Amino acid sequence: MRRARTQIGGSKLDSTTGKVHALAHLADDIEAEEGVWRAYYELEAPEEAPLPMGYDHSLSEFEKLLVLRCLRMDRVTVGITRFVISVMGERYVQPPVLDYAQIYKQSTQTTPIVFVLSPGADPAFDVFKLGEEMGFKPGAKLKYMALGQGMGPKAAEFIETGVQRGLWVMLQNCHLLPKWLKTLEKILEKITKPHPDFRLWLTTEPTDRFPLGVLQRSLKVREARLTLHRASGGHPPGRTHRSRGV
Repeated sequence: MRRARTQIGGSKLDSTTGKVHALAHLADDIEAEEGVWRAYYELEAPEEAPLPMGYDHSLSEFEKLLVLRCLRMDRVTVGITRFVISVMGERYVQPPVLDYAQIYKQSTQTTPIVFVLSPGADPAFDVFKLGEEMGFKPGAKLKYMALGQGMGPKAAEFIETGVQRGLWVMLQNCHLLPKWLKTLEKILEKITKPHPDFRLWLTTEPTDRFPLGVLQRSLKVREARLTLHRASGGHPPGRTHRSRGV
């Protein structure tokens, strides 16, 4: 329940206790001990340090977060994470672990899997691990390459071989070769009867240059969270699918 406060004679009183709230004189204390508070302000990670002048003991965790919000806006996100951990537990700030076996089950030989990468994300190792478990050893039945200038023809060759022989093909960093993606779209349009075991795995950073035709037939995995859906089918609860970019 929110506490009601009454301002009397320049002081803020907590109506449930009748006492002056711990934050009532914060501004005055900062002004009186500017050096102490400036040292706190200039810390690289102030959210990890105790508040000066005894405020670390007199304030609740949420009230400490309010002080951080006033002094160091740039550290609020980290502060909120620490607050959630202290109140609810670390599992509430950990991203869900992707179930790559489930991703595979939802794919087909005509449905590319497109990973839209968030910073630091790299699904390659997990795809390789899944391939090993299912008999698609990287370098053998799992062909992979990082796209870059001049790599389009080789990528097309990988796809053609994969379609015919039932291989997995993983093309990484598609955003680095945006012009070739139109060629990829045409290649996929011409595939009529691929081998049942064929799978195409694509990774890309968010870009509006990813062809709509590829997205409409793909299974998208976004931002290290499992939000799978066919672009032409159902959408995950609470999310709006946009086909204009990834």
